[in-house]
Amino acid sequence: MRWFWGTDKNAIVENAQRFAAQGEFDNAIAEWRKLRTGQPTDSMIYNNIGDLYLKRHAPAEAVDAYFQAAAAFRAEGSTLKAIAVYRKILKVDPARYEVYRDLGDLNAERGLISNAISDYLTLTKRCLKEGRTQEAIDLYRTIAALDASNVEAKQRLAEFSPVSRAQGESAMQRATTGEQAATAIEDPTAAPASLSREQPQAGPVISRLIVLEAAVGKIREGKYTEAETALTDLLNQVPGDPEVCRLLAMLHLKRGELAVAKAEFQFLAEAAMRAKEYEIAESMLGEYLKTEPKCVALHELLGRVYQQKGNRASAVAQYGKALALLVESPEPDMPTLPAELYADIKLMDPDSPFVRRFAPVFEPTDPNQEALSVPEPARPGPRSEQDYEIRYELGVALKHTGSLNEAIEEFRVAVNGSARLLDAYRMLTACLKEQGRTKEAIAAMEQALADSRCIGDTAVSVRYELGRLYETEGLPDKAVQVFATIPSFLDVPMRLKRITNDG
Repeated sequence: MRWFWGTDKNAIVENAQRFAAQGEFDNAIAEWRKLRTGQPTDSMIYNNIGDLYLKRHAPAEAVDAYFQAAAAFRAEGSTLKAIAVYRKILKVDPARYEVYRDLGDLNAERGLISNAISDYLTLTKRCLKEGRTQEAIDLYRTIAALDASNVEAKQRLAEFSPVSRAQGESAMQRATTGEQAATAIEDPTAAPASLSREQPQAGPVISRLIVLEAAVGKIREGKYTEAETALTDLLNQVPGDPEVCRLLAMLHLKRGELAVAKAEFQFLAEAAMRAKEYEIAESMLGEYLKTEPKCVALHELLGRVYQQKGNRASAVAQYGKALALLVESPEPDMPTLPAELYADIKLMDPDSPFVRRFAPVFEPTDPNQEALSVPEPARPGPRSEQDYEIRYELGVALKHTGSLNEAIEEFRVAVNGSARLLDAYRMLTACLKEQGRTKEAIAAMEQALADSRCIGDTAVSVRYELGRLYETEGLPDKAVQVFATIPSFLDVPMRLKRITNDG
């Protein structure tokens, strides 16, 4: 362990800052490394090293440094700063899905159960996508322990139970008949032999096939209620029968019940994928997308089918369609999916037109440039004061770690709370000023002054800050107009006199 006298440490920091300002990033990194002690206090050192690696266009080394910074922040108990650094990692490399486990753990520790579950679910979906089923099951168990009423966790755990899996494998052996039955709906001449009542089958089986064939005919004729009644009766006899479920999904789709049909097609396609019946999954998803071609979730799922089949070109095409739809119309339930899709497309085909099209969105070329992002969709329901407080605290942590763009996003949300109104506007303005975005900083303070909650002492402080910004931007008339409303506050008399004399 090394210890530094204050002057030595200050000299090293000054050298590091000087080298960084001159663009000598390797030398700056070497200086910061001299200050490492092996203690949690190294957190900001590693964070600074990560920032320098980013400026040197070395994202892999930056991520390694950020992981060390996050671990140090966790060791010293700075949870919010650790969260901020983990978010920086995901911004640099969206494919580092292991970060979502750390984020979930940290949010669970803080009692933010919904945030933790969201992080765990993001990782779980990735595990399922990569065939890491046991890891996904463990995550679903973690989610169920946090929230026993979570529907997705309960359904998935039941689905992955040994009994359910055995039933699923047996059922999927019969799924081809269901696919043929659905084909017969579209093409009556394609009615398969398996649906012929002339086959020498046992009595109950013949009866079942007759009902299925009749249901296909009713659906084809548009007699949906009669077909649904017959199929529901069969389903009551054999719950989960894939042939019957598939026909019911087709019925709901043709009747225009898209939300119900979507859930059914998705469930059946995922079951087919787990059984490695990729052609069945592809067929089902294709049927739905013919009716609803803008369904992001099923384009993404069809991409997964192609990826697992080894058909990269088709997978990229489906992921690209889903990504384009999300960028055009973001979905609240899929906040991380755009970055995930972009990372998958780039990994499979770096020269894809989708990579060229969306690189400016996810990979700004200038590390100091404000990164573009997919607009955050509107979130349903009002936020609580606690949520605004959390967003403010996270913004402060992000600012402290140098993530100004992300901090600005958090403060823009936090200003809607009551308790931190002035603090949030001040921090928002400070971040914008630090980036040289003075006009936006002025707009933020003007917005604060126009806020109906900005009264009393708060309004005085806002007017003072706004007047100073007007001065900085070379707008003396506006500065005088604002300062005139608080003529005796702090150094306002001196400022008014100076502006008047200069004029």
